[in-house]
Amino acid sequence: MMRLNAEMRAPRPSLHALLTAIGIAAATAAVIPAPARAATPGSYEADHAQAVAALADIQAAITTIMHAEDAATAGPAAYKTASSSAINALVGSQDSSFSTQAANPGDEVGAIGHVNQLLDRASSPPWVPELHGVLVNAQAAVSALQDANNAHDLDSYELSASRALTDLEVAKGRASEYDSLGGISGALANTALAVTDGAAVENGCMAPRHAGFGLYQGYLSYRAVPLSSIGGAGIDNPGGAKIRLHNGMLVFYTAAAPQVVQMCGATHAEAQQTMPETALSPTHVSPAVFTSSGPSPLLIEAADTSGGNAPALYTAAQASAGAQVYAQDCASCHGANLQGVAAPALAGKDFQKTAISDKYSVSIIRTIATQNMPLSNPGSLSDTQYADVLAYLLAANCYPAGTKPFPTQDEPALQVIMGPPSPPSGTADANGVCAVH
Repeated sequence: MMRLNAEMRAPRPSLHALLTAIGIAAATAAVIPAPARAATPGSYEADHAQAVAALADIQAAITTIMHAEDAATAGPAAYKTASSSAINALVGSQDSSFSTQAANPGDEVGAIGHVNQLLDRASSPPWVPELHGVLVNAQAAVSALQDANNAHDLDSYELSASRALTDLEVAKGRASEYDSLGGISGALANTALAVTDGAAVENGCMAPRHAGFGLYQGYLSYRAVPLSSIGGAGIDNPGGAKIRLHNGMLVFYTAAAPQVVQMCGATHAEAQQTMPETALSPTHVSPAVFTSSGPSPLLIEAADTSGGNAPALYTAAQASAGAQVYAQDCASCHGANLQGVAAPALAGKDFQKTAISDKYSVSIIRTIATQNMPLSNPGSLSDTQYADVLAYLLAANCYPAGTKPFPTQDEPALQVIMGPPSPPSGTADANGVCAVH
């Protein structure tokens, strides 16, 4: 009975699973605040509230149909009542299709009403095509549910209701490995519709400096969440195809991030001068705080330069001092030769392959080290000791030494991806590790 939509019941990947994959096993949730008050029409928070309400109404319609199926009630009456209730959630109380004889599991506006309000504007934000698809599929679901109500036998009802569930699945957004793609969920995950009440909004071309949202021309490139806000509530991933640690924040890069990178252009200077166009009408001023002024490194995902022409980021004296700190505080897990024991390798061919694949910049490696290491006592080393250890890791990966010490704070220069340096400093062994003296 309508089991072709069983995939809609499968749980989405939890944030805990994604965090565990990048070595933060204790972190299980990120809280993204929901709108708490009415907002000016056309503002970030009002658009977000409309989209969330549309998604809730679609989900209410899906749940109503599924509950009728699970109840396995004899006779068609209960099924038809469920169809009428689902229609109510989709069309809202002002529509001629609304049934006063059935409950309304949604709100007064209905999913279609919320989508129409979002589309009722002169501008064309990037989520408009997606919402046109949501609208068409929601209307198709209403038509299928009306057919179900007019069915003369249970088989015909189930066929029509199943077709409605398929349409609603598309309108909601299909679940995938990385979150929802398409539908209202996809629009919420990848565009300005994600921005919540009062949240900070930064230039989506740049690496985040504050917790909040990165936007460029209406596309969402990332959501940044402070590590301090990660708790034990166990809620779902707030959206993101990739997760990175950056300046004490978890940064969730969206499926739209690669497109944003292309739109922003390749150079730091160009990105510095470009302000995001939010696709809102000039008469609709967003209450969100845009905080993109001042220097900032490129969006981490855009920092795709490898170790070619490797910069000198540390001194030889630092690397020697770092070797001693590493031996005392790190070698028991990562191995005396940095090839990994209970923890991953930190130097050599395997490490560099992973770093390139996952786009691990020196900045990311520094953040992981300073925020989470040593595992038995995170943050227990001094700023100087952390800098020395990171200098040692660079030297072991055959990066050249220079006259400027490795910094004790994050800097734009650290955005280089950890790949094989060209040319290497010293002669690497069979594992790709250079000796540090």
